[in-house]
Amino acid sequence: MKDQETSESGKLPNELRLVKLTREQVKRIDELLAELGEYGELHIIIERGDLRYINKVESYKFWDTNKRK
Repeated sequence: MKDQETSESGKLPNELRLVKLTREQVKRIDELLAELGEYGELHIIIERGDLRYINKVESYKFWDTNKRK
């Protein structure tokens, strides 16, 4: 999913005012979201008010309940 205001070069719009994250952090979060498969989560971990870690959780469907007899 791409933001309509994002230029084709992948840069963030200048009018975007970031308070807690840097442009590099936002870009990395977007990259991690793009890497997630059909099922997944990103957990943003904050320590002392700063972004410290991002846990990426990928899930896989074990079986299709509609096909189960």
